[in-house]
Amino acid sequence: MRYRGLDLNLLVALDALLRTQNVSRAADVVNITQPAMSAALARLRQYFGDPLLITRSGKSVLSPLAQTLSTPVFEMLRTIDRTIITQPSFDPSVDERDFSLLAADTLVAGFLAKPLQHIFQQAPKLRLEIATPHGDLGERLEAGRVDLIIAPEMHCSPDHPKELLLEEDHRVIACRQTFAPDHVTLEDYAAADHVEVFVGSGQKPYLPEPLFSSLGFRRRVAVKLDNFSLVPFFLSGTKRLATLPAKTAELYMSFADLKLLDPPFPIPPVRLVMQWHSRANADQGLNWLRANIRHHLEAEDQQYKSHLYRLALQTI
Repeated sequence: MRYRGLDLNLLVALDALLRTQNVSRAADVVNITQPAMSAALARLRQYFGDPLLITRSGKSVLSPLAQTLSTPVFEMLRTIDRTIITQPSFDPSVDERDFSLLAADTLVAGFLAKPLQHIFQQAPKLRLEIATPHGDLGERLEAGRVDLIIAPEMHCSPDHPKELLLEEDHRVIACRQTFAPDHVTLEDYAAADHVEVFVGSGQKPYLPEPLFSSLGFRRRVAVKLDNFSLVPFFLSGTKRLATLPAKTAELYMSFADLKLLDPPFPIPPVRLVMQWHSRANADQGLNWLRANIRHHLEAEDQQYKSHLYRLALQTI
C-alpha cells in the first residue's frame, strides 16, 4: 500500500535502519534477510532522494535528513502499536508488552522499586523503559513518547486523565554532624541557607516562594539543583537545609548522615498521581499496569504508615 508515493511497508525497515544504522542488524530486527533489507534501503533512498546511511571512517552514520526522520518515524510506529495494533485483552503471564514510564529517580527508588519487582514477577515478558522527567511532560505525553507518567499533580497536563496515588507530607533534612538542633524553629528556617531543586520546563523551585513570603520571609537559596538525587551531597558538612517529600528525605538518610526534622510551618502535601493519554483509556495492558502499581503502592504505603505508628509508640 502506498501513501503519497511511499510504500508504507518500508516504514518498519526505515525505523530499523535509523535505530541500528546498520543493514545487517536492521535485517535481524525485522526478521528478514540482509539482501531484502538492502533492497528496502535502495527503495527508501530513491523515494527520499537521500543516502540515509553514509559511511565515515569505515562506519555507517545517519545522513542529516535521516537524523531528522529518526524520532518522528519511531513515534509514529509506536503510536500505531499502542492505538491500533494493541490487543483488546492482556494476559500478563504470557503477553509481551513494552511500556515507557516517566518518574523521578527518587520516586523510583523510594516508591516504585518494590511494586515493579512484584509486577515483573506477574508479567515476566513485560519490558519497561523508565526515564526521568525533563521539560514539558504534557508535550511528551501528547507526542506519544511515554505511556505513563508518575509525578506530582502540579506538573501534569490538565488535558489527559490522571489518578491520585497518594498524598505525602514534607520533612526538613540537615547534616547530622553540623546542624546541632534536633528541631527547627521558624527563625532558624528563615535564617538558614537552603538547597532547592528547580523543576519543570520553566525550572521553577519545587516549593514556591509565595509559601514563604506569606510567612514574612524569603529563603536564601544557596544551591540550585535540577535533580533531587544531588541534594544530600550539598547538605553534608554544612548547615544548609532542604525541604522535601517525607519518603524522599528518609531515602537520603539511608546513605547519608542526615537528620530528619519537622517543618516549623504547615506545607501542603504533595499529591502524587499517575497520568496517561486519553487515547489509551481502553488499553488493557496499560490498565493492568496502572492497577498493579496502585495496588502495590497502597500496600507499601500501609506498611510505611504502620512503621511510623510503631516508631511513635516507642517515643511515648
